[in-house]
Amino acid sequence: MNKKKKKDLGYYLTLLLLLVGSLIMILPLYWMVVSSFKGQAELMQMPPTMYPHNFVTTNFTRVLDSIPFIQYYANSLGVTLLSTVVAVFSSCIIGFVFAKYKFKGRNIIFLVILAFVMIPYDTLMIPLYKLMANLKLTNSYFVLTVPYFVNIFGIFLMRQFFIDYPNDYLEAAEVDGCGHFRRFFTIVLPMAKPMASALFIYVFMAVYNSFLWPLISVNSNKLFTLPVGIAALYSSRGTQTDLIMAASTMMVVPLMIVFALVQKNFIEGLTIGGIKG
Repeated sequence: MNKKKKKDLGYYLTLLLLLVGSLIMILPLYWMVVSSFKGQAELMQMPPTMYPHNFVTTNFTRVLDSIPFIQYYANSLGVTLLSTVVAVFSSCIIGFVFAKYKFKGRNIIFLVILAFVMIPYDTLMIPLYKLMANLKLTNSYFVLTVPYFVNIFGIFLMRQFFIDYPNDYLEAAEVDGCGHFRRFFTIVLPMAKPMASALFIYVFMAVYNSFLWPLISVNSNKLFTLPVGIAALYSSRGTQTDLIMAASTMMVVPLMIVFALVQKNFIEGLTIGGIKG
């Protein structure tokens, strides 16, 4: 009886902690969405209101009038989708090679690649920008996408996944006459879908929310992504907080759609990683 009570108590304490954690995570998103329907005066008043007293729907149309939001939207989605797809694919194929193919210096090369994780990305921006400038590739879609094509964390993640991948499938495919590329595309890649989906969300969010690199690598208004474009709403004449909240609300919609589409595979991938860990 006492064990049952302790078990019930632990169960309810766990639920309580999860509930509190969920509320803490949801609160910023709730505040952003609610604030997008408030006027500037209500946003600035103290104490703050938890819901709009004067419901304002014109903030969204004002954003479209203030900045070329649709152009920034298209730039962000195009750059992010291309960068994410290439990064996930390159991570899968490179991780698979390091996990299943034996060649001279494999472990040393992998350790060198992994060592770059310890280098802060911000410190690489200046030499990367100078390289792109010398090649005359700045201020283009090329400079917004290519630096994201290889993801070191993704290579490490997929390598760890493929290490435990059964060799029996590969040997059976080899007996049937499948070449290296056919085995990878028809057998390996479909089975890696859960982990690749988790990596897809990680890379998608990182590229979509990237601000500093697009800011320094392009100066044409037509090439701005959403984070850089929304920053235009900050000016010396004052911060348009109501428009920033409305623009941010519209900005998170693709993230929610992507997560909804790959949610099942994403959770499965995290579960696989947790079991293997």
